Amino acid sequence: MIETSLIEQILAPYIEQNSLELVEVKNNKANNIKIFFSAPGRPVTIDDCVALSRFVESQLDRDVEDFSLMVSSAGK
Repeated sequence: MIETSLIEQILAPYIEQNSLELVEVKNNKANNIKIFFSAPGRPVTIDDCVALSRFVESQLDRDVEDFSLMVSSAGK
């Protein structure tokens, strides 16, 4: 299982660099990762979600441990 703390560490520099706010990371034993974030002062766009998803996927190795990833606005 990919630890939630590892995902949060991976996200930290991206979130800071892009002025985003991490709201929640959920993960279970099947590595179904769900990331919820917001963009203070503006709406979250589909491009924000795609870029964050691609960043996370580039940092994890599916050959080591398979996972599913969902990235979404926190709905704020």
